[in-house]
Amino acid sequence: MVLSSVDYKVIGTRPVRHDGADKVTGRAIYGADFDASGLLHGKILRSPHAHAKIVSIDTSKAEALEGVKAIATAIDFPQTSDKSVELGEDTTRLKWLRDNILASDKALYAGHAIAGVAAVNPHVAEEALALIEIEYEVLDPVLTTQEAMAAGSTILHESLTTQELGEDSGIVSNTASHFQHVKGDIGKGFKDADVIVEREYDTKTVHQGYIEPHSGTALWGPDGRLHVWCSTQGSFVVRDSLADLLDIPVSKIRVTPTEIGGGFGGKIPVYVEPVAAILSKKTGAPVKIVMSRKETFEGSGPTPGSNIKIKLGAKSDGTITAAHAWMAMEAGAYPGSPVGAAAQCVFSTYDIENALIDGYDVVVNKPKTAAYRAPGAPNAAFGMEQAMNELAGKLGMDQIDLRLKNVAVEGTRRPDGPVFRRIGAKEVLEAMRDHPHYQATKPDGHGRGVAIGFWFNIGFDSACNIAVNSDGSINLTEGSTDIGGSRTSIAMHAAEVLGIPVEDVRPSVVDTDTIGFTAVTGGSRTTFATGWAAYEAAQDVRTQSIERAATIWDVNPDSLDMEEGVISSKTDSELKMTFKEL
Repeated sequence: MVLSSVDYKVIGTRPVRHDGADKVTGRAIYGADFDASGLLHGKILRSPHAHAKIVSIDTSKAEALEGVKAIATAIDFPQTSDKSVELGEDTTRLKWLRDNILASDKALYAGHAIAGVAAVNPHVAEEALALIEIEYEVLDPVLTTQEAMAAGSTILHESLTTQELGEDSGIVSNTASHFQHVKGDIGKGFKDADVIVEREYDTKTVHQGYIEPHSGTALWGPDGRLHVWCSTQGSFVVRDSLADLLDIPVSKIRVTPTEIGGGFGGKIPVYVEPVAAILSKKTGAPVKIVMSRKETFEGSGPTPGSNIKIKLGAKSDGTITAAHAWMAMEAGAYPGSPVGAAAQCVFSTYDIENALIDGYDVVVNKPKTAAYRAPGAPNAAFGMEQAMNELAGKLGMDQIDLRLKNVAVEGTRRPDGPVFRRIGAKEVLEAMRDHPHYQATKPDGHGRGVAIGFWFNIGFDSACNIAVNSDGSINLTEGSTDIGGSRTSIAMHAAEVLGIPVEDVRPSVVDTDTIGFTAVTGGSRTTFATGWAAYEAAQDVRTQSIERAATIWDVNPDSLDMEEGVISSKTDSELKMTFKEL
């Protein structure tokens, strides 16, 4: 069921994807496919312990193995002063970013990277890993938010103190931060309620499960420039992260994104690229590192497990009078869970007068969490929507009718502050209610679930360039890596503006030297933000086309128009030509 009042020529159609033939024939180059003359192969040694102090690392036996060209550990990173760094959809401290790439003083999860080896082939590299001797002092791990927040629990970071409502509490704990969003008076709201539902929900750590493991190749050239080829959701994130980690200017780094075999948010952070870069600098040769499936599960970021408590109060007519969400989310080994995004989403589908949201960012002995399809929002919706359905049952109301009675509309203020413009939540619920499936009789023994969720668009910057060819086709270059057909969806924006078939658009995802800064492919931003960039670039082409036609015809550009790929005079019907003819 599509809700649209506008008919487009290209948007809304299903063209053959521009990258389709290369992918189904095997010609497309993914991260692990990349090759170069003199290529060395890298492997990474990982901690078998979930929590342990690193007492010593002895690489001498591995270095002596024939075929080993270089070994990297945390001491090979420039030990620059700590600072805050941007990670695409997250921010962290530089030390935490460094330590997640190669642990320095502690291994904080089973699978934590400790050392990297470059050798003439993967087999020698793996043999060398077994020769690296590491002495650990094993510590007790904490694996859930409940364990980590309990009194007397093992502390992951002695330097981490809880940020309590924006202020440093000075208390060393595994709770990195506690924040609140407050709207109205929930005490009064619950007092006014005729029915109250209060429940607790736990979710487990879940990996994104992309088909292609992490991979990257680095070549630190004799000119001091670093060139990286990798599977990533953000080539500029890789570039900027490498600049911070290696203490070199971004102008010295060129990142070329390869094809990506799935990401879902999990391929925004860097893992193997910095290690490959250090090994390449040491050897003067390109170094490729490809994670195994086991390494990908153990050493890259999943979505967080969480402990969520939801309390709802409502009048007998279904009006929600108060809502309280208490959400603790696993950040993994270093602070930075998506609990902030979860708090922005948990009640945002509804117009609730009195609401309180408590969010806790908690470190545990698991891999540092990463984005996974609207990070934090599914956890929040899992709790809120189940509580809503239970509330509907207690009130004897239809589940969709209860939601429609409380739905957020234009002008609704979210508990975290923003006021909605037109969002379409009501229209979605009405379409659900009126859908033949929902209206159909439910067979005996069958269930029917109802839920609605919210996610925001993160916006950010995108770049797109268009070059017009003499045959009327266009070359479109963009900075957004393509994880699901965005080459074609962006090309469709340009084709719609210019009135040409999408097959006449040649889209390319290019490296960081070739296009302006473009933020991550994530956060539900790419079709909107990069599509907007393509739209504006196409509008510029349209304007220049009209001006060129005006020059040819010796008329004022204001007297011309361009619709559906045809430039014509508003006053002289004889003056007409297609974009291709121009």
